[in-house]
Amino acid sequence: MNRLADQFRGSVEMIRQDQETRYLTRVQQVYNVLQKPVMDIGSGRGEWLTILNAAKISSIGIELNPLLAENLKNQGLHVVCRDALEFLRSQSTRSFSVITAFQVLEHWTAPMVWEVLNLAFDALDVGGMVIFETVNVSSLWAWNHFAYDPTHVLPLPPELLRFMVSEAGFSSPTIEYFSPIPQHMQVPLSVPNAHVLNQWLYGPQDYAVIAYKETLR
Repeated sequence: MNRLADQFRGSVEMIRQDQETRYLTRVQQVYNVLQKPVMDIGSGRGEWLTILNAAKISSIGIELNPLLAENLKNQGLHVVCRDALEFLRSQSTRSFSVITAFQVLEHWTAPMVWEVLNLAFDALDVGGMVIFETVNVSSLWAWNHFAYDPTHVLPLPPELLRFMVSEAGFSSPTIEYFSPIPQHMQVPLSVPNAHVLNQWLYGPQDYAVIAYKETLR
């Protein structure tokens, strides 16, 4: 599956640069206050764990694939080879400052996503943050690429995931869009309704829902 990720998601270095630019500063801010580890669900090739390790942010990765998990351990990263749901169920409440999942939720069924969101809320300390990044299936271009990965199960439109995160108890979840399609590949602005067409046909390929735990249940 590494070759599949290299071909259709991008190189390790490219993903690492994107994640560092998008997320590191705010994760660092939350971590500095709460001083509790960051949990990364579905660590894969380890881009995000490598960033956290370099920033001296205590972290643990959860990776179900034993080959990927072993590779990450060989890099000196803290990784547990375990099912994410099982791991979350075993955690004490308020144990983590940040919980992340990059391009993971779409590999699960809807009931699994619901449970992960609720378990993540319980495992997160008050003031903590979650980041859930996935494919922007409201873009036809991205929806087409969603089908390239045979392990994808659940398309999650942005507003649906934001609603689910809110229902799990998180406060004021926001949607941030990434990976825009180059302008030269979009419908020319001279075409009537080009903006609307581009939004649906050539919208950003990825998005993240970011939210905070402000209170206990």
